[in-house]
Amino acid sequence: MSNYILLTGCSSSIGKSVAKKLSEEGFNLILSGRREEELKSFSQSLNNSSTHKIWVCDFKTENIKESLESFIKNQEVIIESFIHIGGLFTLKPLRLFKKEDINDIFQVNVFSAIEISSLLSKKKYKSNLKNIIFFSSISSIRGKSGYSVYAAAKASLSGLTKNLAIELKPVKVVNLVLGAIMTEKTKSILNSNYEDINKHIPLGIGEPEEIGEFVSYLLQKSNWITGQDIIIDGGGSAL
Repeated sequence: MSNYILLTGCSSSIGKSVAKKLSEEGFNLILSGRREEELKSFSQSLNNSSTHKIWVCDFKTENIKESLESFIKNQEVIIESFIHIGGLFTLKPLRLFKKEDINDIFQVNVFSAIEISSLLSKKKYKSNLKNIIFFSSISSIRGKSGYSVYAAAKASLSGLTKNLAIELKPVKVVNLVLGAIMTEKTKSILNSNYEDINKHIPLGIGEPEEIGEFVSYLLQKSNWITGQDIIIDGGGSAL
């Protein structure tokens, strides 16, 4: 059996960047998402493509723990790190949200993270687990109109991080709080007011490739960091 990194959100710009960087570093990856053909196509573009595996799961509708446990058994893999980039981003005023919208946002951003972490914390899996990395948003600590439900979901990951760091020690658990990064999903928002946003960030709007570099560092060189919210925002929150 070989060791793998479980990576959700592989269809996103940041997910692809992280996967690309980790494949270049020689890690075996389990790429997770809803669209199998898209995942297979992306997997073929990575280094050592034949070693990577695909776990297809719809976090909105499927039994996540049951699906993942079946996958682990059938594929005979050992998960040594879990990186949860997968998320659902909906931007609109609170008054326009329906209950099912709120449930979906929390299910994809938070409940899926809890379910996967819960499974991997079982005795037969925890002995091999080294890292859990969640992905949050700067909107969870700096308010902005229209972000309320999404920000509330992402803020939940901070509490989860701190408590799992104690409960699952010596597994390292961190929460990356990302600022303005130019991705396929955010470019319409950022481009609409690019100059104003960019000038309020000391190091400017970020690129997905920078996140891949940081995740690689956390997995390979950080041995004394756990239970932390790590803000990566180009200095934007300092202003």
